[in-house]
Amino acid sequence: MDMKVVLLFTAFPLILAQHRVKCPTETIQADEGDDVTLRFDLDPRVNLEDYTLDVRRTDLEEVVHIYRSGKDLTDPQTERYRHRTTLIHEDLSRGIITLQISSVQLKDSGLYQCFVPELRAGCTTVLNVVKKVQHNKTKTDDVMTSTSPPNPDAETVNVGAVVAGVLVPVLLIIIIIVLVKRGTIRRSVERLQGRREQEPEKEGGGGGRGGGR
Repeated sequence: MDMKVVLLFTAFPLILAQHRVKCPTETIQADEGDDVTLRFDLDPRVNLEDYTLDVRRTDLEEVVHIYRSGKDLTDPQTERYRHRTTLIHEDLSRGIITLQISSVQLKDSGLYQCFVPELRAGCTTVLNVVKKVQHNKTKTDDVMTSTSPPNPDAETVNVGAVVAGVLVPVLLIIIIIVLVKRGTIRRSVERLQGRREQEPEKEGGGGGRGGGR
């Protein structure tokens, strides 16, 4: 065999090993019934449109999605993933594998491996699906713990106290004003009566002095 051919086949695995698939570093959390997106990035990036892509559940050995020769293959899929997965073909040209799983259930929790056979590159990520009721109940319990429950009786007492605190001073002010006005009117009347009594005396006194002259 030609030495050049031997060297080419010897170097071929090394070239393939230069690529790797990067998975999310953290566990993907989702509520039951939500749509989940799994993203895998090829490093360095190459156009993946003509490659074979294989996404499986490694904990159950189930086929989640298969892409080959530019097409999505539904026959190899495990029955419960069929018609629930969508591969975004537009991302493949950029070396990005984006797989959407619709309406995830609790049994969808597990290990998901994305593998590119031609590049011998792959990685595994974790999906954790929880019950939406429990998730929301936990949030509700946290809110109720941080805030005290309303007390209707306390609200009634508070309203009554506020009303009493406002009305009593107002009534006192009105009473004082009435009393003051009454005293002022009475004094004014007494003054008028005193003036009227004094005026005849002054008139009578003035006539007597004139007759003496």
